[in-house]
Amino acid sequence: MKNKLKPQRTFTGIDGLDEMLGGGIPKGRILLICGGPGTGKTTIAMQYLINGVYNYSEKGLYISFDESMHQIFEEASYFGWDFKTLYNEGKIGFLDVSTQIKSGKFSINKLVNLVKDSINNVRAERVSIDPLTALTLFFPDILERREAILTLFDALKEAEVTSIVTDEIRGDFERAILLEEYLADGVIILRSSQVEKGRVRTIEVEKMRGTQINDQIRPYIIDDDGVKIISEKDIFSFAAELFAGRRV
Repeated sequence: MKNKLKPQRTFTGIDGLDEMLGGGIPKGRILLICGGPGTGKTTIAMQYLINGVYNYSEKGLYISFDESMHQIFEEASYFGWDFKTLYNEGKIGFLDVSTQIKSGKFSINKLVNLVKDSINNVRAERVSIDPLTALTLFFPDILERREAILTLFDALKEAEVTSIVTDEIRGDFERAILLEEYLADGVIILRSSQVEKGRVRTIEVEKMRGTQINDQIRPYIIDDDGVKIISEKDIFSFAAELFAGRRV
């Protein structure tokens, strides 16, 4: 019987997530994080890069399709993450393409060249793209949209970086499957649901090529340290606190 080679991993460093991914994201893969407003997509995108620098000595690149560098740095500061200093030290790069998209002076080839240059300049090993939704809205034709996403994803794989890409979804369990879910290597769904005593956020790994996953739906919280997924052993105590009104 042949021994299977285990894939090299990029660790997110997010409590509980690497375990759900079977030990982390296989290196060079693209993980799509889908969720509605307030589910923590941007927080995960930032946390992934911060953990890369501090925990694994890996440089990162943040590509924003929606918010300015100043806005992202300000959001990161809420968690005590000093993106500005890391940017000035060359440990995290930042590429703002939101102005290009809003102006209409945008092409996927120009974007890919900017991405490649930025990855090389920073020597990034991990990339966060937030949110891909703005790119998909720029290409209403589904064939053009597919070509644009494929071109971007191919560039990320050629650069041998491990990427987290966020995407906006509407609806909860009854939802349309996004085109980009078929094109990404992995898909995570974030949900926020109303319960009697407040709201509960849940996370589900739908797929991840190259590894076995834990596809159990788990609750998670967002606190001063970022996103934390509730472990299996703590789910019942978490639920008890939630329904007692001690968690919102």
